[in-house]
Amino acid sequence: MTDPNHPPHPSAPAARHVVFVTWKTGNAPAFEAAKRLGHHVTLIRSLLMEQAQNVDFDASPYARFVDRVHVLKDATDFAALRSCVLDVHRERPVDAFVATVDALVVPVARIAEEIGVPFTDAGAAEAAKQKNRCREILAAAGVDTTRHALVGGFEEAAAFADAAGYPVVVKPARGSGSEGAHVVADADRLAGVLAEAADDAYAAGILVEEYLEGRFLSAEIGLVHGRFLRLAVSERSTWDRHEALETGTTIPAGISAEEHDRVMRFAEEVVSAVGLRLGIFHVEVMLGTDGTPRLIELNPRIMGSCLPNLFRLAGGGDIFELLVRIHLNEPIERGPTVFDRYATVRWFGAADRVPAPERVPDLGWAAEEYGDSLHALTVRFPEGDTLPPCRGNLGNFGEVQVVHPDRATSIRIAEEVVGGMADRLGIEVTR
Repeated sequence: MTDPNHPPHPSAPAARHVVFVTWKTGNAPAFEAAKRLGHHVTLIRSLLMEQAQNVDFDASPYARFVDRVHVLKDATDFAALRSCVLDVHRERPVDAFVATVDALVVPVARIAEEIGVPFTDAGAAEAAKQKNRCREILAAAGVDTTRHALVGGFEEAAAFADAAGYPVVVKPARGSGSEGAHVVADADRLAGVLAEAADDAYAAGILVEEYLEGRFLSAEIGLVHGRFLRLAVSERSTWDRHEALETGTTIPAGISAEEHDRVMRFAEEVVSAVGLRLGIFHVEVMLGTDGTPRLIELNPRIMGSCLPNLFRLAGGGDIFELLVRIHLNEPIERGPTVFDRYATVRWFGAADRVPAPERVPDLGWAAEEYGDSLHALTVRFPEGDTLPPCRGNLGNFGEVQVVHPDRATSIRIAEEVVGGMADRLGIEVTR
């Protein structure tokens, strides 16, 4: 019987040239997938971002899947990236680009258009990342009418909040990873947030939005040859002390078939209205108490962190292989994903600024207690004597992954492991 998550694909064509632009070692399975499919793999790295995020690419097992590596000082430097890509393209024509990092999708899209390689539309990707522009496009199309305003400071933000009603959400007009995002309950807190806002985080502007209530979900959808591929709806968790901070995900979401269809249809309408044309996209959605989906954020790239691995653990198949095939613009016949397990991740960091523990405590207790349900538990403290308070995804120092046939059990085990780690560390963590 054919596995719906692993549809047969044609016999391997002649080797094609796939170029990855990323600083994430977690993308190594994508390199492996491209190599397994018989393609020539080039990787363009970004040294500054690897160092900033404490990534040691050289210690990862990626090398055996990559034919050629180019290390740039900063791949977000458009001129440097363009020069590198043009050299690569002259040496061996590029058939596909894969960019999985927010800051690199737009520059790669511009270069792809210049040399005629199919990729996500550059203008659409730019609109997706400029959050106020994305909201304007969706409002004009009648897809989503969430109230919002791009403001210059406190007075304009307060005027919006008075009209929309508190709480409101304040976030950088352009950004990712929940960095700089806040749910603000009153005018005093609004003044405090804007007074403390780092100029670099809000360089593209300050966006204030109405607060959305409901279930926080994300839709993962592919698009190739004008056809949508419905891959997954995930459910997200947040920290009650700082609601803008995501603390984890479970794949698939515990929602009804009708709610699943409604979220997927909304995600397709969002992607279509903005004009994204090729790739796998991560669409964050609030499913309101009235059943209406509203957009939180549109990301013109595949879901990040360990979520592709959660997709596989839950029984969804190899999403990285699918990503490579989509960016090679192959015709793909694939029905909705059928999951047979629930995969949960919980991330955690310091709730408040505290001295850094001298060492990572023994982690073996979790495996002894939870057995095969525990897929992974990692703790890695940043350099320095202090753990800063975690207020964005980059502030996490720990991660637990759990897989179980029962949704509630999967979530419970993940949360219990985080609690156990807090007890052993002797500090409060985000959870």
